[in-house]
Amino acid sequence: MAQMSLEELYRGESAGEKYGILGEVMKDFFENGRPSEYDERTWLEMLLVKHALIAAEKMKNEGDTVSGMTDDMSSSSYVRWDENDNA
Repeated sequence: MAQMSLEELYRGESAGEKYGILGEVMKDFFENGRPSEYDERTWLEMLLVKHALIAAEKMKNEGDTVSGMTDDMSSSSYVRWDENDNA
């Protein structure tokens, strides 16, 4: 059971090597291209969500976790809303 940061998970560094979400996204994009009905940015964002979900399921099956996150709390609880952010 490993505990890794989100950065490790996305970049595939150290403990996150077996997940490497960004690498999987790029591999998928270059091997399969994109459907003509999507622009590149939208398609890459969709692939990012797809591969993040695949990694999350794999992590769950292998007992790995993201540092500081547990199943005891809703994932939305980890998001902080900055009321001063106008973006």
